[in-house]
Amino acid sequence: MSSHSSDDGLGKEEEKDGGSNSNEQDKGNVVEPDTKRILGFSIQSKTSSSSERREQDVSTEMKDEVFQFKGFHEMLAESVGLQIPEYKMDHPNRGLAVIFNHEFFDPIVRMNRRVGTEKDVINLRNYLGRLGFRVRVFQDLTVMEIKQTLCKVSQDDHTDSDCFLCTFLSHGDDGVIYGRDGTTDIQELFDFFRGEYCPSLVGKPKIFLVQACRGEQHEIGVLEADSLDQTDSRGSVTTVSEGLPPTIPAGADFLLSYSVTQGYYSHRDTAFGSWYIQALSKVLELHGTTMEFTQMLTLVNQLVAQRAVERCLDSRMIGKKQIPCFVSMLTKRLIFRPKVR
Repeated sequence: MSSHSSDDGLGKEEEKDGGSNSNEQDKGNVVEPDTKRILGFSIQSKTSSSSERREQDVSTEMKDEVFQFKGFHEMLAESVGLQIPEYKMDHPNRGLAVIFNHEFFDPIVRMNRRVGTEKDVINLRNYLGRLGFRVRVFQDLTVMEIKQTLCKVSQDDHTDSDCFLCTFLSHGDDGVIYGRDGTTDIQELFDFFRGEYCPSLVGKPKIFLVQACRGEQHEIGVLEADSLDQTDSRGSVTTVSEGLPPTIPAGADFLLSYSVTQGYYSHRDTAFGSWYIQALSKVLELHGTTMEFTQMLTLVNQLVAQRAVERCLDSRMIGKKQIPCFVSMLTKRLIFRPKVR
C-alpha cells in the first residue's frame, strides 16, 4: 500500500511539497485548432444583403482601427485556413533536460525529507529519454549550486537542439523554490534563459516543470456545473511602430508548468511519486510524439483534478484536491515529432 504523509508531520500517507517550516506519430493524428473561429472569422453560405455588407464593412473598419501594425493584414490573410506553425523539431538533437531533485535538506532549513521523489526522477528520466532528451539529474544542490548550474547551461551552445527543458522537484512556497540550504526566487532561475542571456535558444521552446508547493492553502472539491458561454471584449488600440526590423521578445517561447496553482499545496505519494509527475509521465507515454504539448498539459490538469487524498493520518487532509496550471509564452505549436535516424 502506498503511503501519504504531510510535510508538517501530521500524517504519513500523503505528502505536500510545501513551504511551511516543519519536521500516433504523423501529423494527421494531431488535433488542430479552428483558426477561423479563433480569429473571429465566419464563412458565409449565402449572399449577403446590402445591410449585412454595410455591417461587415463597419466591422472591417473597426478591426483596422484595433490592429495597426505593418504587415498585419498580409499575415492575417495568409493565416486564414492554415494551421498555426510548429516549432522546428528537426535539429540533430532534441535538447537537454535538466532535473533538480531535492530529497534531503539541511537541518537549518527545517524541511522534511521528500519521500517518493526518486519515483518522479525515474519516470521523468524514462519518458523524457524516450522523446530524445539528454537527461541530467542534479541531486540536493544548494541554492548557489542551482544558479551556477543554470548559468552554465544557459551559456552552452544549443544551436543543434530543438529545445530545452528544466524540472524542479522540491519544496516551495509562493514565488520561491527550495534548494538544500534555503530558498530562491524561481523567476530568477527562469531568467537565465531569456533571449539576451541565452542567444542559442532564441526562438526555441524553453520548458520549465515545477513540482513544489506554492502556498499553504489546501484545494477542496466542489460539484461541477455547466460552463457558461463567455464573450471577450476588445478594448484598447495598440499601435506598433512600422520602422523597426522584426524581432523576438526576449521573454518569448517560455512555457512554465506548475504542479499546483499559486497559494496551494502540492501532493506527493510516498510510494509512487507526486500526483503531477505521475500524470505527466502517463500522458507523455501515451501521447508524447503526437499531441501538442499544451494539450498534453491540459490533459494532465484533468487527470490530477480527478484525484483526491484517500489515506492520511491527518484526517483533515482526506478529500483534499489539487489542480496544476501552466503559463505559455509559446508562439508556435510544440509537438515532439519523432526523430528520424
